[in-house]
Amino acid sequence: MRTPFTMDSAGFLALLDALERRFNEVTAASSLSFAGIDGDLYPVVQPARAGEEDCADRGESADFAQSAGAEDSAQPEPAAPCPGARCDSALRSPASTPLSCDFHGRTGAFHDEVFDPQLVELASSAFGSTCWASLMCVASLGLDAALVECARQFLTHTSIIVRQKGLAVWLYDLINDATMAMLLGQTSPRMPVTIRPMSQVQISRWLHGSGMKRFGSQQQRAADRAEYGNQAHRLAAYCMLRWGAPTASSAQIATMLLTNPGIGMCMLREDPNVRAQGACTDTRYRRVVEYLRSLHAQADLDYARALKIGDVPWLSPDGHAAVTIAADRRYLYDANRLVHAYRALWDRATADPAQLLMAVEETRTLPGEPLWENPVYLRDLADSLMGSVLSDDLTMGFQQRDRERFDRGVRTLEHMGDQVRAMNVLMLPIMAIDECEPDWNAVAARGYKARTTQWRAFCDRCDDLATVVLAQLQGQGEGFHVRAAATLLKQSLLEYCELALPLFEQEIERLAAREHNAADASACGHEREGGAVHVDMAA
Repeated sequence: MRTPFTMDSAGFLALLDALERRFNEVTAASSLSFAGIDGDLYPVVQPARAGEEDCADRGESADFAQSAGAEDSAQPEPAAPCPGARCDSALRSPASTPLSCDFHGRTGAFHDEVFDPQLVELASSAFGSTCWASLMCVASLGLDAALVECARQFLTHTSIIVRQKGLAVWLYDLINDATMAMLLGQTSPRMPVTIRPMSQVQISRWLHGSGMKRFGSQQQRAADRAEYGNQAHRLAAYCMLRWGAPTASSAQIATMLLTNPGIGMCMLREDPNVRAQGACTDTRYRRVVEYLRSLHAQADLDYARALKIGDVPWLSPDGHAAVTIAADRRYLYDANRLVHAYRALWDRATADPAQLLMAVEETRTLPGEPLWENPVYLRDLADSLMGSVLSDDLTMGFQQRDRERFDRGVRTLEHMGDQVRAMNVLMLPIMAIDECEPDWNAVAARGYKARTTQWRAFCDRCDDLATVVLAQLQGQGEGFHVRAAATLLKQSLLEYCELALPLFEQEIERLAAREHNAADASACGHEREGGAVHVDMAA
């Protein structure tokens, strides 16, 4: 069965037009001449994104480092926030987060340029926390006329495609370009220069140089192509959550884009305009989607039976909010069963989940294993509990029978379960992001390889938590999980908290009303007792 959806292209275009106007205003006011500034030591820091921290490395080769001492010199660059960094313990929106570029002149003077807050907010609202939002911010500083023109052309091309063919066509084309770049092993000219943090020298080499070397070393180019694909799917997921309808279809497609990108891309083809452009008409992927839906239905029935016999974790109503206690219990039940299932299968031969899904797609061959012995369901469940990247240690550790890696994944899942048990699923993204957030001032003083590592891994973490929210918070009101996941893909914890706060306010009001009613009942009881005693004394 197909997954019908529509996208609000008009809403996206209205935001894009506002962004384009602001970009033109800011670049018109910025100077394209920096006389007296030495060009070799101009570190350009990626625009700040709301909440990026402890990020795993995706590695860049040192052969693209700038001239002597510029990358990891003994004299660090002045501190500047990384994308979305929070400068203190308070949660801040992208618009309130200072996004800066640092420049060192010959005299060693430090010049701080702050990105325009309105531009930052518009860019992140349009493109989420991706390199395209970063492109708008870095280009707005007017460091290079070619970079300004590159950003302007991107806005113009996007506007034309969306106006003529729709938002889904633009997203599909972007993903297709990134996919082809990876398959062919060639850097796409459409990949933004802001795919990773660079110095101005590196940016200039990228824009004005020739040959493949201008894009970096072979290792860097491969990593950048993979990141380009990740960010294209992230942008598509964000746009689907922000401008897609209906809610159920938007959430399902966004989840697939984050966890199973190939299927997610196929689901975008359900848009009639995408098909009209000559996209592949193969619909066998629908068998995979339907099979996963059937597994989810089986899992819901299994959980209902467990509830009936009381075989689920007990949580005190006094310690857990009523709005999340059901989701909290389900999360803890699934996490416990998942680890138990993997351990029970450890000494048995199991099939690769990807190969099983391929058989479902190509020949309709459905796995015959029971639910908790089915590698496809176990992998899908792990993604819903941890996200696709964070769950890799658990799932790949099991698949490769790597005990050390598997145990590391188990510890991560148990830690997340402890956080849910201590608070609730609604607070899990806040705690997980805050826990992994590095010292951004220290990150800014490090070399570009370290910055790239931290930035990309934090993006993965936010993607993972958005996936968890989409899977675990479906019962918190119409569309809440979709809006909440979009804020995480935008990496704005402030917006996430603003969404979650009303739920807690309702809970506080409910508890206050319950306490008030209990107090009234107690007072009435005392009055009745007092009246009875009075009568007895009179008698």
